[in-house]
Amino acid sequence: MSKLKPCPFCGHKAMIETWSSGGRMYMAKCSNPDCGVPDGGYPTGNDMNKVIDEWNRRASDEQVDQRG
Repeated sequence: MSKLKPCPFCGHKAMIETWSSGGRMYMAKCSNPDCGVPDGGYPTGNDMNKVIDEWNRRASDEQVDQRG
């Protein structure tokens, strides 16, 4: 499993939220409640590795360093 990169919008730590909805679901999100992630900006799905990969593709490390 890949490690979550920090939030590309604010640089805070990212986390995985899980719940059950006809099966196990995962969402990668920023841990900062004041972050400016746009609506619908959190990758969600039933495969945690794909959700993490999608979150990590959103910004390069350089972009995160410039913002956070």
